[in-house]
Amino acid sequence: MTFDEWKILAKGLKSAYTYEKFLPDADALNVWFELLKDIEYPILNMACQQYISTNKFAPTIADLRELCSNTVNGELPDYGKAWEEVLMAIRKCGMYQEDLALEKMSEQTRQVVKRMGFKNLCTSENVTADRANFRMIYEQTSQRKKTDMQIPQSVKKAISAVQGNLIESKNSF
Repeated sequence: MTFDEWKILAKGLKSAYTYEKFLPDADALNVWFELLKDIEYPILNMACQQYISTNKFAPTIADLRELCSNTVNGELPDYGKAWEEVLMAIRKCGMYQEDLALEKMSEQTRQVVKRMGFKNLCTSENVTADRANFRMIYEQTSQRKKTDMQIPQSVKKAISAVQGNLIESKNSF
């Protein structure tokens, strides 16, 4: 998205949310642009229209990034559907065909099941506890994935660079 396109969207947002403290000056406009510029104009335009249509109070950058992320990536499936995948895989494959069972699962479900142990789930006698643990892990990974999808690439690169420097400094001791 270009700065000129962002100015059009900012004017639209300002016309919907007229109080003075929302995007009060050029500095605020620039900060918002820096954190939204990696999003394509049509997608951010849709997110702004959706937000204005459904919310009484002005958006934050995070609100708009979340709407854009949901538009591009779709909503993450809830744990209930993922748990059904697990139960179906256990029924159809059993504990001796772990590779086949894992192959039939979505990526996120597969990661959670590997973390919990497929054979442990197959032989467990406490399905209620397994479901609760699955739910907790699945929702944590969903939240991490959702957050990661919302962070701008430029910020991710900066974080990686900082982390790389920290690792190098730890290894030098």
